Amino acid sequence: MANTLFKIQLRAFDELELSLDLDSDGTIKSAQLKGVGGPEMLRLLEDWRPRLKGSLAQVELPVGSSGPEIMLREILMKARGDWVEPYAEEELCHCRAVPTPIVRQAITAGADSPETVSRWTTASTQCGTCRKDVIALISALRTK
Repeated sequence: MANTLFKIQLRAFDELELSLDLDSDGTIKSAQLKGVGGPEMLRLLEDWRPRLKGSLAQVELPVGSSGPEIMLREILMKARGDWVEPYAEEELCHCRAVPTPIVRQAITAGADSPETVSRWTTASTQCGTCRKDVIALISALRTK
């Protein structure tokens, strides 16, 4: 058999990037919204690119709870200067050594309750003191 390369690549987490050129009064002169992901991300990009005009402060925020909508809401809030990180430490669950980015990824991927976050990440499954932080992160990411 000749040398042949077989490769399978599974879809990783979605990626989103927003580049803005603003006037001194916060009016969007130009905007580039780029992303990588599945059909849901591609639909979001197509739907939201035309909305990025006028005053940045007046651009509506997505209200859905899909991963791409959560990501776009956060990135727009960061661009406005309105984003407050709900949990700033690198490790959210100290008993299980679960990093905060892992919990954030689980929530963005669909974990909408502390129980689901615990099942997917093991965070808050030992002493439970980080449960309030898991709840705060869910609330900040999924319901803004």
